[in-house]
Amino acid sequence: MRLKQLGTRSHFQIRILNTDWSFYFPIRCQLPLEFLDRCTTVCTPSVTMGCTPASISCLVSLISNAASTLETYYTANSTKPYVPSLDDTEPHPLDNEIYPLDIRQAAQTLEGACAQLCATLVRPNHTILNKHLDVYQNAYLSVVLRAQIADILLDEPAGLPVSEISKRCSISEKKLARVLRTLCSQHIFREGTSIQVVAVELVVNDLISLERYHGLARKSCSSHSSDEPTNKAAAHLADTLLDPEWGQSDAPERAPFNRAFGVPIPIWHYFEGNNDPKAAEQGARFGKAMVAWNATLDSHAIITAYPWDKLRDGAVVNDVGGGRGNISMELYKRYPNLNLKLQDLPERTEQTQRESWPKECPQVIADGRIEFKSVDLFVESPIANCDIYLLKNVIHLMPDKAATTALSNVRKVMSPTSRVLVQDYIMQGGVRVPDDGRTLKQAQPPLLPNYGVGRIRQYRTDAAMMVLCNSQERTLDDFIQLGKAVGLEFVKVWDLGEIGAVEFAPGNFEK
Repeated sequence: MRLKQLGTRSHFQIRILNTDWSFYFPIRCQLPLEFLDRCTTVCTPSVTMGCTPASISCLVSLISNAASTLETYYTANSTKPYVPSLDDTEPHPLDNEIYPLDIRQAAQTLEGACAQLCATLVRPNHTILNKHLDVYQNAYLSVVLRAQIADILLDEPAGLPVSEISKRCSISEKKLARVLRTLCSQHIFREGTSIQVVAVELVVNDLISLERYHGLARKSCSSHSSDEPTNKAAAHLADTLLDPEWGQSDAPERAPFNRAFGVPIPIWHYFEGNNDPKAAEQGARFGKAMVAWNATLDSHAIITAYPWDKLRDGAVVNDVGGGRGNISMELYKRYPNLNLKLQDLPERTEQTQRESWPKECPQVIADGRIEFKSVDLFVESPIANCDIYLLKNVIHLMPDKAATTALSNVRKVMSPTSRVLVQDYIMQGGVRVPDDGRTLKQAQPPLLPNYGVGRIRQYRTDAAMMVLCNSQERTLDDFIQLGKAVGLEFVKVWDLGEIGAVEFAPGNFEK
C-alpha cells in the first residue's frame, strides 16, 4: 500500500495492489500517524517500481505456454481428443477427471497471468469499477437459478426466444433479456438472433451454463453461493467488522450471518432447521452443494496423492467430520483392504448411514469394513487408535480456539503411529519467500507467487468463512502452530493443486 500526501493530513490518494485488482482513487479519512508510518514502510520494490516491457512479455509467454499445455492435455488424454468449444453442450470425458498436479497448475497460471496482464495494462479505475459492479453478477445468477432458465433450455438445443422463456418462467421479457444478455457476455449462456425478426433474441445453453446448473449438486452449489444465506450475510460484513464488540469477537455466533438473520447460534446449528423449514431446506441444499464443490476443487486428489497403499493391510482410516462420506466411498473403491470409520454430528451420521451408503456403496457395508459413529469434536474424541484421522474441510469452519479444542480431542486418542491429515485450503501470501522445503510451489515470476487470480477461490472461501462462520482459511504456519499447541508434530504438506493437506504425527505438547 502506498499513501501519497496531497497537502493535508486527511486527504490521501491510495494505490492498492492486490492479488487480482488495483485501483487509484481519492479517499478522505483520519489516520493515526503510526498507521501512516507503517503503511509507508511496508512497501516492497515490486509494488512501487514501474512495470517493464520484459514483465509484459513474460506474462504473455506464461499465458501462451499454459494454454499450450492445457490444449495438449485435452488432445492427448481423452477419447475425444479436442478442446471443447464454449458452444458445446455435450460433456467432455475429462470434465470430471482429477487433473494431474501440473495441469491444475497450468490452469491456475493461465487464469492468474491473464488477470495480472489486464490489471497491469488497463486503467486502475476501470478495473476497480468493474469489481464493484460484480455485486450484480450474483444477483443475476440467482435469478436464472431460481427461474430454472438452464432447465428450460435443456430440450431446446437451437435455443428459445426470450419471449418464450419469459412465458415459461413468468419474468418480464424486457428485464429477463437484460439479465441474460449480461450472462451471455460472460459465456454463461449463448445469444443469437432470429432471422425473421431481429428484435426477437434467442438464448441457447452453452457448456458453462450446463456445467453450472445441470445436476442437483451443481445447482445446489451455485444456489448456496448466490442466494441466501450467503448473499444476505455478505451484505452485513462491513457493519460487523466495524462494530466494536462483534468485530473483535471470534465467537462463531458473532458472524455477519448472525447479524443478518438475527439468530444466536452458529450457522451449522441453524442448518439443522429446528422449527425452521427454510433453514432446514438451506442446510439440505448445502450438503448437496458440497458434493459439487469438492468435485470442482479436485478434493479427491488426496486419494491419488497420498500413499494409502503403503499403509498396513486393514489399516483404519477415520473420516472425521466427513458428512456423507464421499471421500471414504472413493477410498474404498480404490483400496478395498482399508477399514473405514465415518464420524460426524448425530443427525448427519444417522442420515448418511440410513440413506447414502446403502444406496451408493452397499458392498463396504456387506464386507463389514465401515463403522458409523456420531461425534462432537468440541466435547469428545473420535474413535481411538486409527491409523489415519482425515479432517477434510473441517478445521476451516472453526475459529482458532474451537480448532484447538477439536484437534486436541483427536490428539488424545492417537496411537504412536497414527497420523492426522488436515485437508483445507493452505493460504499463500503475495510476497515471494525462500523455499525451505516445506513451502507450497510458488508461481513463476512475474506472476504473483500465489498465482493471483489463478487461486483466488481460496481467498473468496476465506471470505465466506468470515461471513458465515467467523472462522478462516489458514497458512501453513497457522496449521503448524495449531498442531504444536495440542501436541501434533508437523510431518509434511501435500500440494494438491488447489487445496492441500497438512500431515501431523503425535508430538510433544507445547509448554
